[in-house]
This record gives sequence, C-alpha cells and structure tokens, in this order.
Amino acid sequence: MKKAIGNLDLNRPELRHETAGGVALQNTKSVKDQLLEELVELEKQMEVLEQGAANVDFSMLQTYKEMIHSRRVFFNELNH
Repeated sequence: MKKAIGNLDLNRPELRHETAGGVALQNTKSVKDQLLEELVELEKQMEVLEQGAANVDFSMLQTYKEMIHSRRVFFNELNH
C-alpha cells in the first residue's frame, strides 16, 4: 500500500468545486478512497504478474501500468 500512496499528495483538502473538465464535485473523499483501493490492488496484481512467470506478458504489464497511471492522474486532479 505504501507504494501506491507514496507519490500521492494526501494533504490536500477533500472538497473541490469542479474537475478540470468543469464537472461539479461536492465531496471527493469516497472517490479518492476508491481510487486508492484500486491502486493498491492493481499494483499487487502487477507485482504478481512480474514475479510469477518466466515469460512475462509485456502487453498485460503495460496495461497495468497505464491503469495505475490514469488513476494516479485522476487522484491528483481531485487534490488540486
């Protein structure tokens, strides 16, 4: 879990008025909590994939990296 949240700024306020796309947000805490859970799970799954096979599926590994990256970007957007 440390790896997933280590790079995220958790000290920002929980409330934000709108996303960069202009969508109104009331309270982002539940969304951020869900994103953190997903990040932890995706990183665990990626580690299993990296360690568990002699023939690493690089396309699946790249998919995990992209999913993790997109969730981090969204999480950080909610913190600004």
